[in-house]
Amino acid sequence: MIFKRLTVCKTCLPLAVFLLMLSSACFGSHEEDSWVFNRQGMLKVSQGRFNEAIRDFEKACQLNPFNDTALANLACARNNLGVLLAQQKKYAEAIKQFEAAKAQKPEDLSIRLNLLSILVSLKDSAAVEKEAREISGIRPNDVEVGLKVAAALQKTENITAAISSLQDLAIRVPDDASLHATLGRLHYRCGQLDESAYHLKLSNELRPGEPEVSKMLERIIRESSVEESTTTYTGLHFSLTCPDSFSAKWAEETLNLLEEAYETIGQQIEFYPAQRSQVLILQTEAFRKVHDLPEWAGGLYDGRIRLPVPAKNSRPAAIKGAIMHEYTHHVIYLLASGNCPIWLNEGLAQIFENNHENLTQFSNAARSADFSSLSEVDRLFRSTPDRQQAAALYQTSLAASARLVEQFNWSRVAEFLEYLGMGYELNRATTEAFASEFAEIEKSCLTKTPGVQ
Repeated sequence: MIFKRLTVCKTCLPLAVFLLMLSSACFGSHEEDSWVFNRQGMLKVSQGRFNEAIRDFEKACQLNPFNDTALANLACARNNLGVLLAQQKKYAEAIKQFEAAKAQKPEDLSIRLNLLSILVSLKDSAAVEKEAREISGIRPNDVEVGLKVAAALQKTENITAAISSLQDLAIRVPDDASLHATLGRLHYRCGQLDESAYHLKLSNELRPGEPEVSKMLERIIRESSVEESTTTYTGLHFSLTCPDSFSAKWAEETLNLLEEAYETIGQQIEFYPAQRSQVLILQTEAFRKVHDLPEWAGGLYDGRIRLPVPAKNSRPAAIKGAIMHEYTHHVIYLLASGNCPIWLNEGLAQIFENNHENLTQFSNAARSADFSSLSEVDRLFRSTPDRQQAAALYQTSLAASARLVEQFNWSRVAEFLEYLGMGYELNRATTEAFASEFAEIEKSCLTKTPGVQ
């Protein structure tokens, strides 16, 4: 085989050099134009013209693919547009913008957390879990981020995934008290008392003196002593645990009442929990032993619905009102992500406990006390009122909530709860759901009906 020596024609060299110089000059021109479009985009962002800004930043990136500033600005503009679209309830369009921004700045947690928030609002459990995994992968040892991810998973009722993600984090970061405290609370909500106690004790060792952790540990000790002899029955939407002395027939009738609550409240508030709701029945004496509650308390919701029953021969029908009341708290907690004002939470629970089809009897009912504001009602609820004061607070909450539903209907009230669940503060949620200022609504809710004392 003969190899020929390759030669370069010298007459071609000047042309080659000219072409190289021309290419360099063009790139320099494109680079300068790229910065011009970037500056235009920044001006339009400051004016809130996000769509136009995005087009400018895209042009800047096309002219100079190495302009990292323009690429970052493009991602930020898409993120800002996504926030605006989400506020306008254009969730599908918002998700597209967040996804595009995420692709351009995959390490930016603010973009990813905004996307996660929208997915939570849409109750898209699978998408939330997927995004949560990706976020955890970016900051695998960041406890603050891990807790935010777990909170998002809880809001879509995916407590199993929330616990799993925090347990993985606890292996990598074993000495964070807040992480173990959160794991303790989540295990407790699932009725896993041994696991809950384990993490709460670790939290207590790492940060001694936390009153909430100590109080929960004491409650677990009391609760373990009464839950040893219980039986659990599983229904379509509920898991019911009650003392061994209660018959299977009693449990079946109670499950039927719970299913009735599921349908009745779901139809009005337009929300049905995706996971089985946990209900724990205790005899009244055991209930009082476990829970440090006022003597007038007829039930408790803390992630599980807890109801006292006087004796095994008490008919399930006797606790139907309590079932409706506590299940309402459960639905509101899930819908509003725990952000519902106490007066509305208790007011709606009473409406369903009694007769939700006759609101007028509640809105026009006589009240034994006057309160200057609904925030005062909430404050007094938190102060452990005595029986007489509690009765006045419940009366006011019932009347105020009934008036709210009468004025705007159940659908709008449910929408209000959803806004609270999205993290909107009270005034903004009120404006979005009711197109009215909270002060005006509060006034109408607290005003007495003429002639009614």
